[in-house]
Amino acid sequence: MNLFLWKYKFYFSHFSKNLNQHRFFSLCATTSFYFLFTLIPFIILIFLLLSKWVSNSDILLLELHDVTNKLLPEISERMMTQVKKFTADSKGLSWIWFFILFWAASPLANGLRKNFQLIFNIQIKRRFLTNKIIDVIVLLLIISLFFSYIFISKYLQNLASVFNALIPFSEKSFLLILFSSILMLTVMTIFYSIMVPIKRLPKILLIIGAAATCAVWIFLHEMFDVIMNMSQSYGIFYGSMRNLFISLIWLFLNIAGLLFGVELIAFIYNKDIYKYRMLLMQPNRILIENFFKNKIERFKKDEVLFHDGSPSTFVFFIVEGQIETTINNQKRVLHNNEYFGELSIINNTKRVGNAKVISDWAKVIKIPQHAFKKLLKEDINFQNDILKNLNKIIIN
Repeated sequence: MNLFLWKYKFYFSHFSKNLNQHRFFSLCATTSFYFLFTLIPFIILIFLLLSKWVSNSDILLLELHDVTNKLLPEISERMMTQVKKFTADSKGLSWIWFFILFWAASPLANGLRKNFQLIFNIQIKRRFLTNKIIDVIVLLLIISLFFSYIFISKYLQNLASVFNALIPFSEKSFLLILFSSILMLTVMTIFYSIMVPIKRLPKILLIIGAAATCAVWIFLHEMFDVIMNMSQSYGIFYGSMRNLFISLIWLFLNIAGLLFGVELIAFIYNKDIYKYRMLLMQPNRILIENFFKNKIERFKKDEVLFHDGSPSTFVFFIVEGQIETTINNQKRVLHNNEYFGELSIINNTKRVGNAKVISDWAKVIKIPQHAFKKLLKEDINFQNDILKNLNKIIIN
């Protein structure tokens, strides 16, 4: 039980630290603003594209109204009224209108794309026009997933009825929720697989992130009546702006659910990095026994860990024993809970010295080069710790 609580505390503290480092709530607020700003042109664009293949526009408008009602329940009616008015007055829209609508809706795709890169701490520099083209592609992706969700969901109720007929004891509402959840999970998994900046990500991570997002959305849907009851007093302060205020909060919560899934994917993907971070900055016996027991290597006396000119592939952390390093005829002895070999990795050079065991034996953990560099790139506190360690070497 104590071990479980320790691991829970470890993962929770590092996940919270990531949320704080990425300014999670600020990201949600910014994305919500982009979403609200682009929602009407985005819905008009969806309607115009769908209307090319759907003969009954009233059915299509009802489907879009149902979706917007889930996102912005308090102003959905007014928003769809404006969509109807625009599309009724602009039936002969040319391709230039499609271009304008795509351009107007592109901030949503741009915001999502940059948020994904920020969460995964990946910077991709492109030209302005290239970014706009990518944003349009992302919009097409979102619209495609949107189409899939609308069309497939229309058959879920009938499918639930079929199962209810075959299994009389089953609850129709339960089956409908189950099928809808599976559909939502599939759509979000596809969306994450295309949007995350790291390719060839394990599918299980995408499914976990999608499941987390779906769980948050289902919870919010069930809690909507409670939120509405709590917001009755807002009318006193906000007057006619109450509906907009509630819709903004609701949109913010839905965006938070979307980005929470991304944060979870990134955290699980980098979980070994957080273990190495704590090993190098705050080493302790419990950490080593729980996470690094199988990675400890034992070396005998006078055994060489690396020599001058060898490739720089690892940073070495000493669990027990003494290691002597020699650089330019300068000898240095390192003890438990100290690490070495980082300088050549930072400089991207081969080893410029030797390291060997001088105690009867030594236990060492090898930290891969890519993990060390990722830590150095992402963590400011770790960068400061490295500088302190290098200063000690220079002083000595």
